[in-house]
Amino acid sequence: MKTLGEFYREKILSREDLITRELPSNFGEIKIDRDLFGWKLYSGKNFIECRSEEEARYMKILFEAGFNEVYIPKDDLYLKSILPELETLKKKIDEIINDYLETVMSRKIRERVRYGVYMEIIK
Repeated sequence: MKTLGEFYREKILSREDLITRELPSNFGEIKIDRDLFGWKLYSGKNFIECRSEEEARYMKILFEAGFNEVYIPKDDLYLKSILPELETLKKKIDEIINDYLETVMSRKIRERVRYGVYMEIIK
């Protein structure tokens, strides 16, 4: 199984048509919302505007994994084509981590371990 770091290097960093986006500080629930002007990725009250739902979903996955800054392909069709694989990979990783953390009762320790694991797999 690929790690998020391997996926990111292989599918994203190998491209030349990238834009850089800085993600908002993580202060609460991370969610995607559509408003009158487009798509937004919220972290608590902070948000970042996205050009499409796919871009918002892509950034949400990487944001949850601990990225502070992401490279995004300009080609929306390419982004749409890699998104299912990225979402599946993230889901599998979350399931594995959650299986191991089931017995840890402290929410603070669970979050610290989850963060540490993600820092290792995005290298």
